Amino acid sequence: MHVLSPERADLAACRAALRHGSRTFLAASHLLPPAVRDGATALYAFCRDADDAIDLGTDPAAAHARLLLRLDAIYGGRPEDNAVDRAFARIAVRYAIPRELPEALIEGFRWDATGRTYETISDLLAYASRVAGSVGVMMALLMERRAAPVLARA
Repeated sequence: MHVLSPERADLAACRAALRHGSRTFLAASHLLPPAVRDGATALYAFCRDADDAIDLGTDPAAAHARLLLRLDAIYGGRPEDNAVDRAFARIAVRYAIPRELPEALIEGFRWDATGRTYETISDLLAYASRVAGSVGVMMALLMERRAAPVLARA
């Protein structure tokens, strides 16, 4: 019987979660280089989990606050005892992902849940930088690209 390491077991759990909640990402992840695929799986599992926590709950403000506490634990080196948080904590350290990036993403999810509207291009860009740009920058970091022009385009 083959026993997975804790890290491999967490990634397997992340992949299983994505199979149910984000099949498009799971399919696209096979196009990523193997060296990036595991980190991207952990990242997207966290993103999916955070989005679901806000979208599927009854109180977006409470879910937002709870997610910030999870980030405190992740960035404090003591992630909650679940595969997604442990896997994300590993990549946050390994790739030096600044906390501000997942925090911005979570804020964008909350904006979605509260029905915020975007009247100007500036408003729309603020939203897009949170829900898409933050993920793009985190992916660039996973690909070990840190040059300012690359991150700005991400």
